[in-house]
Amino acid sequence: MKPALFALALCLSACSSPRLNAGLSLGADGLSVSPSVSAGLGGGRISYSP
Repeated sequence: MKPALFALALCLSACSSPRLNAGLSLGADGLSVSPSVSAGLGGGRISYSP
């Protein structure tokens, strides 16, 4: 897991306007959090959510 985080941090350092998002949802089985990371790259936007 740590090599993946290092690679993600390395990619984000080369990107513009990185963002860390936490999607919260409340359902029948309680509160769930779905984190995601996105950043601008070239003319587009990339996103990763585990």
